[in-house]
Amino acid sequence: MLTLRDVLRRATERLRQSGSPTPRLDAEVLLCHVLGIDRAELYRRLPEQPPGTLERFWELVARRERGEPVAYLTGHREFYGLDFLVTPETLIPRPETEFLVTWAAERLRARHDEPRCVDVGTGCGAIIVSLAVTLGKQHPAVLVGSDRSLAALQVARVNRERLAPGRVHLVCGDLLSWCRGPLDLVVANLPYLRPDQWHPGLAWEPAEALFAPDEGFGWYARLLPQVATLLRSGGGCIVEIDPAQAERALSTARSLFPHGKIAIRRDLAGLSRYLTIELPDPT
Repeated sequence: MLTLRDVLRRATERLRQSGSPTPRLDAEVLLCHVLGIDRAELYRRLPEQPPGTLERFWELVARRERGEPVAYLTGHREFYGLDFLVTPETLIPRPETEFLVTWAAERLRARHDEPRCVDVGTGCGAIIVSLAVTLGKQHPAVLVGSDRSLAALQVARVNRERLAPGRVHLVCGDLLSWCRGPLDLVVANLPYLRPDQWHPGLAWEPAEALFAPDEGFGWYARLLPQVATLLRSGGGCIVEIDPAQAERALSTARSLFPHGKIAIRRDLAGLSRYLTIELPDPT
């Protein structure tokens, strides 16, 4: 008698042979998605027979074998403990980006006015919506997510309404060219890969959300001067970068913010991942 445990074992083996780095997890997530249950319920039901032939599940397994990301197969991705909807029009949020939310939340909590914060290149809205949920409904911060992609903003709008209704403004625009300022905080995870960094694992995500000109630093070379004109005294900025860009990011920021506290912070893997800028308070 075929059980769900058998189904999971067979799917895991197929995904292992196809080269998935996480075959068991992939199989579990896809089976939970098709059955409409969580993993705890799946484990409880492993000895049971599957409901029908699970054609939809095997279709998703086949797509995963071809390399399609699990997040696009299910339409969901967990980020900062929240369930975000994602589509092929948006970058899949990565765990290392969660630090931007933590850093920004700490700075905004220390403010007692109505600080203005913009998440540039918001994509599916993961950073700015997570920030809104973390700060809570009563925090006075004005939170804005901007993107030049209308398709991405449509996904961000859905995530905003699901997770933080009424807390986040969304703007379609190129970087900060639309913004008059002043701003208290800017966060950004813009495209920063070079074309030669492409690998098959990136094939399904939108190229415009991954790659940038000028050795991958092109978007930040445009953004940081805009931040310099809009950020008020006492403000801050954090951007996610490729580790190879650390020295250029430092020199660019130091030239634009000569009185600011400039630092490169490392991610959990020990890589130089974040550029932070903190301006002194007015004297």
